[in-house]
Amino acid sequence: MKKPAFRISTGASLLSVAVLLVSASGVRAAPPLPVEQLTGGHTVKTAPADRIYVMDAVFFHLTDSRLNQFDRSTGKFLGMIPTSFNGHAQLSKDGKQVYVATTYFERVTRGERTDVVEVWDNDKLSFMREIKIPPKRAGALNYDGMFRQTGDGRFVLVQNATPAASVSVIDMKNSTFVDEITSTAGCWSIIPLPGTPRSFSTICGDGALLSITLGDDGKVASQKRSEPMFPVKDDPIFITPGRLSDGLVFVSFYGNVYTARLQKDGAMKFAPVWSLLDESDRAKRWVPGGYNLLAVEPRSERLYIFMHPDGVEGSHKNPAAEIWVYDLKTRKRVARVPGKDALSMSVVQGKKPQLLTIDGANVNIYDISNPEPKLVRTITGAAESALQVMGYAGGGNG
Repeated sequence: MKKPAFRISTGASLLSVAVLLVSASGVRAAPPLPVEQLTGGHTVKTAPADRIYVMDAVFFHLTDSRLNQFDRSTGKFLGMIPTSFNGHAQLSKDGKQVYVATTYFERVTRGERTDVVEVWDNDKLSFMREIKIPPKRAGALNYDGMFRQTGDGRFVLVQNATPAASVSVIDMKNSTFVDEITSTAGCWSIIPLPGTPRSFSTICGDGALLSITLGDDGKVASQKRSEPMFPVKDDPIFITPGRLSDGLVFVSFYGNVYTARLQKDGAMKFAPVWSLLDESDRAKRWVPGGYNLLAVEPRSERLYIFMHPDGVEGSHKNPAAEIWVYDLKTRKRVARVPGKDALSMSVVQGKKPQLLTIDGANVNIYDISNPEPKLVRTITGAAESALQVMGYAGGGNG
């Protein structure tokens, strides 16, 4: 029986997951994962910093999501951690543990709901403990801003939607739920602020950023709302920014760049807006597209972003025709390479930084030591349908 072809949804609901298997040529069939002898609780000898983590939502059997791990230098499959219904995952600051935010229903797909943050041993791939949280976490795609942690790793933050937006705060030191922040109503996505131990921002419906700082008890110590950063109707932004050492870089659906930096008084300072596009690009209607579609390598201050031509209203989730690279200091494009239909990316920092991209099934690894990314390895069949690929951030994955 012929599999149905799907169109990309313009909505942000789980119905839009069909885009993961779509390329310009039609439906992408993910090869099966390598067969491994897994016995539950085996030890992974590869160091956390040398692994790739693929959050596989497996959208056609969503109650069975999992975090797949691979050796970054060889592409070998190392094992997986089950993440239950539409799970989200991140690494602890020291890389020794994996945090999972997930949901359980009493009868798998119905019945009483329980939301938890689980802690897993990252070497043994074994369950350690869980922390029960309010059953409000957003049933969202694996955008980076749905499940984060503070810069010092003390608190984990979960995006809620009932549909009113709020943020759950979990104390990882004491393994306790601390508080639900309701002042984020009307705002969306959790963005830890670089260079701060316990501050994060969220994007509000009027184009402003709400910045919140937590105290030692995990409660809100202070908060400040900025002036609107972008015009919501005329130039909406993607919710996942790139992170500089001292600021955030956002890109709009139409290719405009907004940069925000936190000041000592808690206020946000915005740099002048500039465009990724020149006249030739606009003539061919090049626009950004994807999910976690941009990243910044903070040492070089280079921005990486997925782009596609012939952009139209609703094409902001289209896969990448190309990856464009910009020097943020000069605001000039310094490279462009084939995008391989990628949908999400992340940067792994280090002496030899790498760019990771995923098209829903396959991971591409690029050396980004130089301005032009160089493809060094492809891991085929890394997932069935994934929107998030990560490396260990060395204590800075907040």
